[in-house]
Amino acid sequence: MKKMKKYQHLNQALLLAVILFLGASCSGILDEKPDKALIVPTTISELWALLDNNLQVMNSEPSQLDASSDDVLILDSRLAVLDEDSRRIYTWSNEPINNALNTDWSRPYDQVFYSNVVLGELDQFDNSEKSSQEWRNLKGAAHFYRAYAFFSLARSFCVGYDPATAGNELGIVLRLDSDIAVALPRSTLKETFEQIILDLEMAEPLVQSTISVNTRPSKAAVWAMLSRVYLYMGDFEKSLEAADRALSLYDALLDYNQINPSPARPFVGNLDEVIFYSELLLRTYYFFSAGSAVSPELYAKYEQDDLRRSLFFFARSGFMAFRGQYSYLANAFGGLAVDELWLNKAECEARLGQSQNAINSLNTLLVKRFKTDKFIPIAELSGEELVEKVLEERRKELVLRGMRWGDIKRLNVLGGNISLTRTINGTEIRLPANDPRFALSIPQEEIDRSGIRQNPR
Repeated sequence: MKKMKKYQHLNQALLLAVILFLGASCSGILDEKPDKALIVPTTISELWALLDNNLQVMNSEPSQLDASSDDVLILDSRLAVLDEDSRRIYTWSNEPINNALNTDWSRPYDQVFYSNVVLGELDQFDNSEKSSQEWRNLKGAAHFYRAYAFFSLARSFCVGYDPATAGNELGIVLRLDSDIAVALPRSTLKETFEQIILDLEMAEPLVQSTISVNTRPSKAAVWAMLSRVYLYMGDFEKSLEAADRALSLYDALLDYNQINPSPARPFVGNLDEVIFYSELLLRTYYFFSAGSAVSPELYAKYEQDDLRRSLFFFARSGFMAFRGQYSYLANAFGGLAVDELWLNKAECEARLGQSQNAINSLNTLLVKRFKTDKFIPIAELSGEELVEKVLEERRKELVLRGMRWGDIKRLNVLGGNISLTRTINGTEIRLPANDPRFALSIPQEEIDRSGIRQNPR
């Protein structure tokens, strides 16, 4: 079956037919063969089929963020055989990038489109149907997926969120209905995040508190996402409140002493910690290929009794490669999980002067990450020293989940002054803190087609 690509070029009615054909043929929900000119969803189950297309569309997110971060090392020998786009991403080039970022840009907008189709069709239901729990769950899920996609785009293609300047910075294109024929400009960054928050607030009262299938959103997922977004925005009080709300609904935390290190991917089948499942789009050249590795500087931060040393990494060609993804198969995990919530909570508490609470939150996580009876609880840290400790553990825990690039951007907004360096064929290149290149270039094909503004370099 062909994947749908570049749907912006299609006639609106034809596009809807293509998408619904995809949903029907993948899920088998329609009894009739798609021999009509247009297949229109008419039931809750048919609309759910659009959002449940998780492996192909809905539960995935950009992966070039990790390729640009300081958590990844690509050796010169491997870099030399990569395509030009991939080299430009790794080296923070000013040159235009197209193919390597196409999916990172278009996949979230596929998710937005599917969500908008569902929201538009749900509005056509009669009032008696709108009162049903099934209708409410589906509407809430569509708002959640749209917010998740918008945040993926903003974290990738926009500068870090500074409330003092967000009203003047470029955001993303906010498509709020399925009419793709309408040309829209980029919103402001402030408008982008207002829409993300609004969608999540609309989702929260509609979805169920917890669900058995973690590829669908729940109340716990909504609060976990709000905690992530508010932390990115620097609103620590609201991020803390959201983390507490999420943990009150779901707080399963893996004990790494119970994880078998023998399999090639130890966490397959051990995903109880996951609140909402989403995969990073596959980029084999920096996850699984010879010549790529985790930064030696990062690996050196793990203590000998830290079980993450053996569960997350394996030796390859003199370096350490990553294997610790919370995934069903090979792709890296980028979704929402309980460990991230404890780190959000600890950071917010530390920044708000709640030092003992922050220590307790951090210890709650770390005691499950060290060998039994080997963990020495953190004590007597406060102020900036405690914040730095939380941030170090955040980087070590959330490695290669698509988080580090966004963390650098938000920390630099707060004055972190984090610059990145790489040595390529003996020459050092540098990405200074708050450089415009922290907002990835929008694919040139999209700029040429739509005429929206490119990020400055």
